[in-house]
Parts: sequence; C-alpha cells; structure tokens
Amino acid sequence: LGEDAKRMGGSALALVQALGDADAIPEKGVWLFTRGGQVLEQERHGELAGALLWGFGRVVGREAPHLQPRTIDLDPERTVAASTLVNELMYPDAETQVAYRLGLRQAARLVRADTSTERLSLPDESGWTIQPDEGGSLDRLQVLNLPERALGPKEVRVAVEAAGLNFSDVLLAIGVADGANLGLELCGHVLETGADVSGVSVGDRVVALGFNTFSSEAIMREELVAPAPQGIATTALATIPTVFATAALSFEHTGLNAGERVFIHAGSGGVGLAAIQLAQAAGAEVFATASAPKQDFLRSIGVKHVFDSRQTRFGAEVLEATGGEGVHVVLNSLTGEGFIEASLSCLAHGGRFVEMGRRDILSKEEMAATRPDVDYYIVEVDVLKEQNPEEPGRVLNAVMERVAAGELEPILHSRWSMSEMGSALKFMRSARHIGKIVLAKSPLETGRLRADGTYLVTGGLGGIGCALAGRLADLGAGAIVLNGRRDPDPEAVEAIEALRQRGVNVQVELADVTDPSAVDAMLERVEATLPPLAGVIHSVGVLSDAAITNQTWDSFRQVLWPKMLGAWHLHRATMHRDLDMFILFSSAAGIMGNPGQTNHAAANTFLDQLAAHRRALGLPGQAIAWGAWSEIGEAAEQRGRIEERLGAGGTGWMTPQQGFEALERLVKQDVTSVMVAAIDWQRYAESQAGVAPFLDEVFATSEIDSAEALQSSDDLLSQLGVSRQTDSQGVLASFLQKELQAVMRLPTAPSPSIGFFDLGMDSLMALDFRN
Repeated sequence: LGEDAKRMGGSALALVQALGDADAIPEKGVWLFTRGGQVLEQERHGELAGALLWGFGRVVGREAPHLQPRTIDLDPERTVAASTLVNELMYPDAETQVAYRLGLRQAARLVRADTSTERLSLPDESGWTIQPDEGGSLDRLQVLNLPERALGPKEVRVAVEAAGLNFSDVLLAIGVADGANLGLELCGHVLETGADVSGVSVGDRVVALGFNTFSSEAIMREELVAPAPQGIATTALATIPTVFATAALSFEHTGLNAGERVFIHAGSGGVGLAAIQLAQAAGAEVFATASAPKQDFLRSIGVKHVFDSRQTRFGAEVLEATGGEGVHVVLNSLTGEGFIEASLSCLAHGGRFVEMGRRDILSKEEMAATRPDVDYYIVEVDVLKEQNPEEPGRVLNAVMERVAAGELEPILHSRWSMSEMGSALKFMRSARHIGKIVLAKSPLETGRLRADGTYLVTGGLGGIGCALAGRLADLGAGAIVLNGRRDPDPEAVEAIEALRQRGVNVQVELADVTDPSAVDAMLERVEATLPPLAGVIHSVGVLSDAAITNQTWDSFRQVLWPKMLGAWHLHRATMHRDLDMFILFSSAAGIMGNPGQTNHAAANTFLDQLAAHRRALGLPGQAIAWGAWSEIGEAAEQRGRIEERLGAGGTGWMTPQQGFEALERLVKQDVTSVMVAAIDWQRYAESQAGVAPFLDEVFATSEIDSAEALQSSDDLLSQLGVSRQTDSQGVLASFLQKELQAVMRLPTAPSPSIGFFDLGMDSLMALDFRN
C-alpha cells in the first residue's frame, strides 16, 4: 500500500507542481484517473490506494482552480469503452468527480443526511420489525411494532444481532411471493426460554433458522437453534443457517460420494457456495454455473469446471467435459425456457436431481414422466421448519459442529446496516453480489457497549483520544486501550488517572501503527491481559499544512502514513477478530478540499473508502469525516493558523460535546461514510468563485428536496387534474421517467422515447416499476 500511495500521490504532486512552475494552463484541465478508487455498492476489487487522489483533486480545485482538476474512477471489473473516455477528455462538462460502473456515468454528490430516504428509521428500543410495503415498493418498507406474545413450550426468544438476506426475501418484498414476514435466519443471543427448553440458556450466543428475523428479536422452536462457536464474527455466522441447511439436506437426501460429479447451479450464490464446500469436503468433483463476471471467483476456490448460467449450452459442454458420461447429481436453481431440460441432458442415467427453486419447476409427476430413472427431490426448508423442525434443526446443529471444528467455514458476504434494508434488497435483486448479504444491528443498539469487550483508540493519548475514552467509559466499555507513539504527557496522565479513579479499566499501549509488526505485537499484549477486542477507533491525526507549491513528498508521508498505513495495518490485523465496530476518524478536509491540506485530504479520503471496503468484506466499518473541533485536538492547537488560511468562508468549529453526541448517534445509525461539520453554507457559497456540482444538492432548499422525496401517485393525479389536456402527456411522461430512474438506479432520467429493455430492465425491475 505504501508503494502504491507513493506512486500515485507523488506523481500527482509532481504533475501539479510542474504545471505551476511552467505557468501552464491546460486547455482541457488536469485529469486524475483511478480504477476502483471509489468503493461503490460493495465492490471488493480495485486499487484502493487511488482513493487518496480524490482528496488531492478536491484541494487542487480550491487552490488552483485554473487547472480544472477532474477525477475519474473507472470500473474495476469492466472495461470502459475507448470512445467514452475520448468524449470525456475532449468534451468535458461541469462534472469534476465521475465514476463509471456497468456502463453508466455517475457523478458524486454531497447530500444532507436528514433528507436521505435511503435509510429506515429504527427505534432505539426493542420491539420493532421490518415488514414489506403492501404495494411491493422497496423504497417504502415499514417499521412496525413487534407484537408481544408469551413463549410456548420448546420456544426460544433471541435478540437479533445479524440476519442473512435471501432471494425469497426479495420476492416477498416486491409482492411476487406470498407472505408478510421478512427474514429466515439469524445470529444473536438468547433472551428467554420457554418451558421444556434444555439445549440453550439465557445469554447463550446462537444461530437459528426462523421467520421474521429482520426484527429486534425473534421467536423460534428450540430445535431450530444451534450454539454458535466463539471467535467467529456475528455477521459471518449469520451466513450459515439457511444456505448450509439447504445444501446439507440436499446431499443428505441424494447422497454424495467421493469421486462423484456434482453440478451446482448459481455456484457463486449463498446456497451454491455452501454446496461447493460440502461437496469438496466429501471428495466430489464440482461442476458449477455462474454469470460471466463471477466465474473467476469460482475458479479461485478450486472449481475447475465453470459454465455460463445465462445460456443453456452448458448441458452439451458438461457432456463434452465428462466424455459423454454426465454428472451424478444436479443441484438446480435455474428456471426459464430450456434450463431444466439442459440440466437433465447432462445428468447420467440413474442420477439424482435436487430442485431448490420455487417457481416454474417440474412437479414430481412431471419429472417421473420425463426421466423415470432420476431420483427427484424438491428442497423445502421453510416448509420443514414449520411442519418438521427436527429435520432442518438436526442438520443445522451438525453443520455448526463442523464449523466449530474448522471443517466448514462461513461464506463470503457483505455487511449492511439493518436500516439499509431497502438498498440491500435492491442490490440483491440486481444479482451483482457473490455469496451472502448480511444485515447487522448497530453496536450501540442497546445504548451500551460491551462490558466484556476491549476498545482500542489509536491516537488515544491526545486531547480527543482521552476525551473519547471518557465517552466510551460512559457507554459501558469493559476495557479501554489508549495507543500512542510516545509516553503520555502530563495532561494525558491526569485524564487517565481520573478514569481509573472512576473504576474504568484503562491501559496505555505505545506502538507505531505505521509498523505492521508493532500493531500485531500490541494486539497480542492486549488480548493476553484484557477481554477480547470488541472495537477499534482510529483517531490518529497529523497536520503539515502548506500550499501545493510548497508541499513535498516528505510532508505528504508525514501526514499520510499515520492515517493511511495505520488504518490499513489495523484493518489487516483485525480482519479475523469478532469486532462490533471499526471507526475511522476522517476529516471534512477530504470532502471539502480545504486549501493548504492536500496531504491531509488525501489521507482522509482513503479512510472513507476503507470503511466501505470493509463492509464489502463483511466487516464492520465506519468513516466519520469531522470538521474542526474546538478546545481539544491538533486543529484546536492550530486554530489561529487555520482560521487565517480559511478566512471567512463559512467554516466553523464544533464543541467536543457536539462531536461526541454526533458520534453516538452515527454509531447507532451505523452509517458507512458521513461528514459532520459546522458550516454556514450561504457564507461558504459567497466565499467561492463558483460552487462545484458536487455541492449542488447541499445548497438546494429543504422544501424542494422534501417535495421531490414525497412525490406520490396522489401528487401525480393532482397535477393531471389541474393540467390542460395538452400538458397531460408531458406530466405523465415526467413522472414515469423519475420512477424509472429510481427503480433502475440511472444517473439521469431516461429519454421518454427509449424502450425499457433497451435500458437493461429485467423481470424483477419490471415488477418493482409496476409496484
């Protein structure tokens, strides 16, 4: 990472300084290209170090606007057409921060948090549940009161900490499948047990199969609950119940022997990855299908025979690969014209066919008429959960024993906040994910931190770190580790002693977080003497401000390494630990492009993307871009210089109390990336020669934002009622364009003359659009 940062940051700095030395004004501006430097929608690939160029470019835009810097992020998984890049370079528009994904051009925007409609508002207290919208809209999920009821015999009440998302939830949410309760599995801890429950006790950490698990708590039969092994992250455990129970039941029914060939459709999905693990453990030879972008991943986990799941020619290709013998077992989840027939064409005589689909599948009678030699099994885990819970429960417990023994492991997954359920459903509907999507609850969901956990604060011996330790203690942290590079100064010693007088378990650890071996050694010392690590807050900050013309790579490295490398080393060292939180203290300088802070801005835009990268890996991650704090911290110590540089630009200071209140609220909301700053936007706009499109939505009035956000079909009917007959078609077309843009997540409204399917609309998008 350090070498990548030096290559990118050093070359960008040299370029801008050379242009300044030559008094050059490039006609088309300066272009900073990255590939995957912005983590959009749970992407795992790309050059994360490129994120630093985004902060760098924003400062150049403020300090040297004549250079017209533009930052373009290319799709890390698809090639952007050369003609598109030529048009971008030769005919630039006003947009200066652009990303290309799936062939679409997207522009960055800073959006007021209180106007966002992407997040559900979940109560602080328990007793809530997320339910589908009656009209099937993913933007209108409901948060309802969870009905109270007493436990019956053999029932267990579990506090939900994380729940896996399944495709059946998508179908239910958009009104395709029958039912009203979202969620089929969870990881959490036992709150209460009913009569005759003997396998689990209150307080036990468990995984479970159930119903209505996107709730603060859920009730299920004891048979469907299994003890959760220690040392595995909560979100990782939530990937296991449904997919492994489904795959294990399939193989239990059909049998699978070493050396046999098994054909697993949708191999990159949740059930597919679970089935691949079980098949490989059994010594079977795996054949699998996946869409083209996901096929390399399957090969990377040892699947040699991978075919296209979007075409039916896999039947002939499997026969060719097996010398005409075919496979012994098929696990099918593909439906549509010709897919089941193609799977049967490559199934050997007397083979076994497991159907995991629900719609457009063959009945047992139809299979008997088509292939009487085939042993046919339709997996219905949800039916078994209700009618015969002992069977899926027995399989789940057996799987968890193998996970505890290290024979099986949780599958690849991405992490979303429970309040982001609508976005997560849309992401699953787009079929771009690999493995599972897991929704997790906030580490402060109960308003308290873990009394049996340790919380590490880097930069913890400074003013903000010591004050933060006090806040963590107020929230119930079991132990607090304050990290720094040098012995605490007298003020820090006094603050630490005051905490210890309160009975707080505080430990000081001296370690240079830019050194990976020092980070590893520190964590080993911590875990040898304190409770397990539960959270990390990386609050290191070093300032070395100067105009771009006076910056050097040394001044960059002085600022970049503690922030950037420190965060990366902590990320790598804690990836396999069961953390509740991993919070990165970023800076508004990276978002706003504060003049004189190219190095500081670059360091902090990397932190913003690292938080998103961790989420894509199924790990906790939050980046909070702070404005200036008064009273404590390095910015407060340099307040005079900072105010002199920024002038009367509308940027203010927040008190520590305001900062900590915002921190607590944001941790509860579990927001991935957010800016908290005191800014007078009118004064800010007046101080600028021009406001970048990046800030357009911030300056839009809240009245306009609210009117657009709340537009409904009732508004449409009102508009049609008052419009002249000649205007009605235009009103209706405009409404449909906006709805279509929202459903398909298009960067701009589509042309009114374009066909839906020319835009890439699929059947599920069509259903969402209809709703």
